[in-house]
Amino acid sequence: MQAKTWTLRIAEVIKQRYPDAKIIFFGSRIRGDYLKDSDYDIIVVSKAFKGKHFTKRSSEVLRALWNAGIVGDFEILCYTPEEFDKKKKSLGIVREALREGIVV
Repeated sequence: MQAKTWTLRIAEVIKQRYPDAKIIFFGSRIRGDYLKDSDYDIIVVSKAFKGKHFTKRSSEVLRALWNAGIVGDFEILCYTPEEFDKKKKSLGIVREALREGIVV
């Protein structure tokens, strides 16, 4: 599936569950240098994650995708807006995702 097609479908499903979500697609799938078995890297930022355990957040997003018939190897990182603002100021994956990714 082309990057534009899968990003739009995934964003649609995530926004149905988390209307305030900021979604960032990044990594090899976006850069175009992916391999057949490369995963899909996604950051989701929403107020709805406040008070939820970090791993439960990504499980919820994966379940929403699964229920919509979207199955794949996903690496999903979920942050509250406050966590995201803090992470984007330091070196790391969030800053890299903002540099190379597509924000929806």
